[in-house]
This record gives sequence, C-alpha cells and structure tokens, in this order.
Amino acid sequence: MGAWGTGIFDDDTTCDVKDGFIDYIEEGLSSKKAATIILDEYLEEFHPEEDFEVMSLVYIGLAAVQLENNCLVEDVRHLAIQSIDRGADLELWEEADEDDYLARKKELEELKQKLLEVG
Repeated sequence: MGAWGTGIFDDDTTCDVKDGFIDYIEEGLSSKKAATIILDEYLEEFHPEEDFEVMSLVYIGLAAVQLENNCLVEDVRHLAIQSIDRGADLELWEEADEDDYLARKKELEELKQKLLEVG
C-alpha cells in the first residue's frame, strides 16, 4: 500500500475503494449493492483478522465515500467504527514520525465522530 498523506483517501487502498464505489453507483447500483461487491472483492483476497490493516482501510474508505454521498449503509458504518476503535491502520503509522501518526489518528477520530453522528 502506498500512502502520500494522512487523510482518509491518501492511500492506494481507500482511493481504489472510493473509485470502485463511485463507478458502481454511476452504473446504477444501490449503495448497499456497491458496498457488497467491493467487500466481496477484498474478502476474496484478504482475511479481516489476518489482514486487519488492509481491511480496515477498505471499511473506512467505504464508509467515508458513502458518507460523502449521503448513502451510508449501516453495516459499513459499523465496520468502520469498529476498525477505528481497534486501531485501524495506526500500527502502520507508528513507523512514521510522531506528527504524521497524530495527524492520522486525528483524521480517524474525526471520521468516527461523523459516523457516530449519523447513526
């Protein structure tokens, strides 16, 4: 995974999730169906527990793009909040400098607050 910043969509995985979701919506699929397809695609390759960092990015990216488009699916919201509570991808950010780690943590907490507000 490549990351170029601490923002929610500043890495390859969440960008791919966002682009895929938008493509499916533009094809006329519902938010729920688009989310199901994306999750199925990632779950074919990654295990939620063994590949927690990757799957947390999938859940977080999916929730964020749905939130942006006012079509948040409850299951996705729950998975994203759960991922943030468990530390999401912060383990990867421990290798970065402290400022980047704290910036990423802040981004995740802000997203979590938005997700809690719509719940």
